[in-house]
Amino acid sequence: MDTARVDICYRPLRLAWAIRSGDIEGFRRAVRLSYALWGGRFNPIVFADRDEEMRQLVELFRVDVVWPLCDEATAKQLEAGFLHLRNPFFHGPLFVEEHGKAKRSRLLDVFNAFTHLREKPEWQQIKESGVRLYRWHPTDPLTDVLLVQFGDYPAADEVGRDLRQTLIEAAEATEHTFEESSAISGEALNHASIPYFSGYGLERHYSVEAGWGWQTAGFFLGDAGNLDDLVCHWNLRAANIPLWFVDPRHLGRYAELIPAWEETSRQLLSSRRDPEGAVGLWSRRAPEEVLSVFQGMRAAVKPVSDGIWNGLNVRVPMMCFESVSTLGVLGGDERRPRISFALPEKPFSADFWFHTQHLVASVRFFSALIRNEYHTFDLPYVPELNEFYAREMCGEYNKLRVEPKRIGLVIDACDSDAWLSALQVSDLTERVLEMAKCRSKIGPAGLILRQLVKRVGGLQGARAFKIPGVRRLIRAHGTTSTFTRKGAVQLIANRDLDAPSASFGNIDDLFIEGKRVGKELTPGDVFGHLVAKGLFRIGAKLLCPVCRLPSWVALDALKQQLVCELCGEGYDATRQLVDSQWHYRRSGLLGHQTDAQGAIPVALALQQLDTCLDRAGSRCFYSPSLELEFEDQEGHCRCEVDFLWATEQPFTERTAILLAECKDLGAIDAADIDHLRRVADALPTNRFDAYVLLVKLAPFTPEEIENARKLNSDRRQRVILLTHRELEPYQVYARIREQFHLRGYGSTPDDLAQMTATIYFSPSSATRASQIP
Repeated sequence: MDTARVDICYRPLRLAWAIRSGDIEGFRRAVRLSYALWGGRFNPIVFADRDEEMRQLVELFRVDVVWPLCDEATAKQLEAGFLHLRNPFFHGPLFVEEHGKAKRSRLLDVFNAFTHLREKPEWQQIKESGVRLYRWHPTDPLTDVLLVQFGDYPAADEVGRDLRQTLIEAAEATEHTFEESSAISGEALNHASIPYFSGYGLERHYSVEAGWGWQTAGFFLGDAGNLDDLVCHWNLRAANIPLWFVDPRHLGRYAELIPAWEETSRQLLSSRRDPEGAVGLWSRRAPEEVLSVFQGMRAAVKPVSDGIWNGLNVRVPMMCFESVSTLGVLGGDERRPRISFALPEKPFSADFWFHTQHLVASVRFFSALIRNEYHTFDLPYVPELNEFYAREMCGEYNKLRVEPKRIGLVIDACDSDAWLSALQVSDLTERVLEMAKCRSKIGPAGLILRQLVKRVGGLQGARAFKIPGVRRLIRAHGTTSTFTRKGAVQLIANRDLDAPSASFGNIDDLFIEGKRVGKELTPGDVFGHLVAKGLFRIGAKLLCPVCRLPSWVALDALKQQLVCELCGEGYDATRQLVDSQWHYRRSGLLGHQTDAQGAIPVALALQQLDTCLDRAGSRCFYSPSLELEFEDQEGHCRCEVDFLWATEQPFTERTAILLAECKDLGAIDAADIDHLRRVADALPTNRFDAYVLLVKLAPFTPEEIENARKLNSDRRQRVILLTHRELEPYQVYARIREQFHLRGYGSTPDDLAQMTATIYFSPSSATRASQIP
């Protein structure tokens, strides 16, 4: 039975509270509900009537559910607008009443945290440090600032329990009150309060790269009576940026707190290896006004505008508990592999009382379905496909959330195990292209290529096609012609007159199968490998004594008494078998002559991409020979893509899509390139970076280079050109690295596109590119 390592990290579901502009009570309710949930302090607040801004924040925070705190009509609009973020526990409120019992939360809540922590040694340390709860007068001008900074809980009738009293009893917390005009004591920073328990035990996960904003702890300058300022401040804190809201109209109340929080901020920066870092001053106001308030402080102003939420400035982390690893068992069948795994070491209470509480088990599989060309667990980060992923992989349409490099499975606190089915690559490819409004299906050439790749043992088994003599051997003999081993070995060993640098001697260190280190690869070894893989069949060439016509008989069918396949007469072949030598014929797997010649460059290009782009195991999937049909602004189009390759883009959450046109020695015309351009342009740019890959086992002509160059723009290099000189070496640019002063190894699609521009599209390089064989 096959097994695979499963990396699991548990995390709370992340909600986006949707309120309407100007609804201060909705804001206060969102804050209180957030603090009632374990992990709720990392939930953003969005304005339901500002569609573009709301969608930007939902995308940035990778929200699991948009939860309306507004009127019913707006709630229905939100549900229809975010169909890919369906409520994982169907309908109803966050807190439900069961059979007349007290209400229970649908999400992991702080009562679960209190229950779990009371059994841990650190609970005593929390109690000894002194837990403080705060109250203030409703008319205090800083009431909403204090609510955000010190927290409060919803009423007991809304959540089913007096959480404030529960915390007082469990942690021996003390109550303190702020007077309207009193200063905020810096001592308050030294004690745990309500927000502390909402984020207890949650840490940033490495799967989301950190941005510059996450280090800049400090202050937010704003108006305590301005809802936009309050929401902005809350969302920055929800992005795990420690900030204190300062209203310059009440600066006297911060006299003690500002120096205390400045020192705390510098300690946070120091712990993050930035001891000389400046304290962050965040504000929606002009930088000059911000600096005038914090005169003399070593600080850096962080202007806050609509553009700050574009994903480039503030990077919102995935907050989760510590990761655990377990062993998954692979089962199912060839049509639908499945992996089952336990949910161990839960960092929360799994008592049955909490069976209504939902959270996410974020999983990643290692060594699962290695080199499986038909199924995958590696999903491109496209949240719009959440429902498709869920229906295909877990059977429940609302219980899966795709994450960067991971899969989020919605579970309840009492679940002890889970399972996921692998996704069919063909179905995934079809759905991705549907996002470009393309109807697709695998063509006959793609079916042949799949069988070819399977026969040679996967994409790396196509290494033998790097040898020019192997390609020449396939090109020289059709499906009915025969040849001897001696002739085949000579053809493999001879120098290619069309490409004199591509001789067998250039690749004698190539590994096409297991061999002793230091033993050189010979043409005979190569031919034996091809025969063993079933690309050529063994047989004998015999002459029928009746019709006097020669025929080839496969080894499996050879016997002394034969029937001529041409005339149907029987004859004794004993004497001919004694005197004959073996003759070989191309396997029917390679299909007709044209299909075979088309399959070789495709297989070779896929092998090289598998080598240079899969160094960190980031490959998602590929699909060969797709027939496409679509409509765009330029009209109706039918075309064919020789293959589509998808891989994760490093340091982003987008997926790179390579659309390829491959030729053996033929020309790539302008129409082929234009079709690829139209498909690439149709893919959503917020999810995909589309590249056009042109492959040819011969040098490109000036016309082909010029047509390819037009695909690029001043801001984007997206065309990749590969010839035999890039596909034959192990390292893609090994033969021309020195001539063009190339840096790197072409390990990302962007690297390949940039190096293509250097080789072909700069004025000084075009001539040299045509001169290098």
